[in-house]
Amino acid sequence: MKRRSFLALAGIGAGLCVIPPSLYFIAPGTKEYALEQIRKELYYLKIVPGSIESYIDDYFKATGNDMVSRLKWKTTFYLRLNYEHSDRLRDLIKYFLLSTDFFINKTDERRPVKYLGLYSPYHSPIPNPYSYLIYPASEIKNP
Repeated sequence: MKRRSFLALAGIGAGLCVIPPSLYFIAPGTKEYALEQIRKELYYLKIVPGSIESYIDDYFKATGNDMVSRLKWKTTFYLRLNYEHSDRLRDLIKYFLLSTDFFINKTDERRPVKYLGLYSPYHSPIPNPYSYLIYPASEIKNP
């Protein structure tokens, strides 16, 4: 092996060992990226300040924020995937809306959206968003 080819291969090998870890550390944190994606996708809603941050803290506590999860989030960042191409982002946004009063307020986009608590179908079932059609306000009697 010639000296030039050895140096070229050594440089390529060193680059392959250094570049992937450096990309991992350069990417934003998972919480910052998730916050940015929710704001980007739900820009048309009036979200109460602090709601997204509270949701993201609860979401990552519940789902775990281990090395594999962080690696998947950073891969999503570098591939520039949006909610149409990433199940991870789609679930993040879906569970955010389920964790707020958005469906309780009949999906009214003019009303402010407030985070109520992390959605769990076992602990906090969501009311039927179309129940006002089945049971109009005139038929509901308050005791």
